Amino acid sequence: MTCTRCQGLMLEEQIIDMEAAYGEMWSLSSRCVNCGHRHDAVIQQHHQAYLRPVALSQTVARSESVDLSWDSEQEPLAA
Repeated sequence: MTCTRCQGLMLEEQIIDMEAAYGEMWSLSSRCVNCGHRHDAVIQQHHQAYLRPVALSQTVARSESVDLSWDSEQEPLAA
């Protein structure tokens, strides 16, 4: 299996959930030996739970002219 971030080698390892918040204490996980990216069922559940479709809105570009001349008389700005 290859890593989705760096295409490195992913190794399977057993990890322990000390709080046992998600059911079983031991679970199987994959970890990249190059970048440390971890993939397991809990992470996958969280990604799917918070994955929302993005609504695209159409924006209209406005053209506004702004006077940026140095010769205009304004108060000097404090540094």
